[in-house]
Amino acid sequence: MARRIFGWVALLGCALALSACGFQLRGASEYAFKRLYISGGGQMATDISRYIRYGSKGTIVVTEPKDADARLEIVNASSARTAVSLDANGQAREYEMRNTYTFQLVTPDGTPIIPLSTIRLTRNLPYSDNESSARDAEAALLSRDMQKDAVDQIIRRMEAVKAMPEKKPDL
Repeated sequence: MARRIFGWVALLGCALALSACGFQLRGASEYAFKRLYISGGGQMATDISRYIRYGSKGTIVVTEPKDADARLEIVNASSARTAVSLDANGQAREYEMRNTYTFQLVTPDGTPIIPLSTIRLTRNLPYSDNESSARDAEAALLSRDMQKDAVDQIIRRMEAVKAMPEKKPDL
């Protein structure tokens, strides 16, 4: 009997501890702007647009810059791959993939909300001559993962903006 009571008390204690820890699902994102225009970026722009469409409260992506409260400009997206280690024959054994994304968030009149920023990501890619198709598939997967990571970082930076800059008075 005492064992059963102890079990229920332990279960109740665990439930109380979990409810008191502050765990909460992330929920929908809120942005300081309601209409966003995205320029440049190709697939990255599509991913950001999809994230905003399905994961935000009331913010929409517009197709014309004149309709937007803010413009996300993906200025540059570049990738490079360099050999990191070589075998005894001078063949590459491991590559380092580097992707760089440069972006800014501005108001329609060009006032910076998030000034020109750069995200640099690096991943290691093992290399084997015997498994060329697997290597190419892994490189594509790593590149896609790096782009997704960059999208997540851009989204978090846009979520951190709490207020839009004041409009400049016309003189």
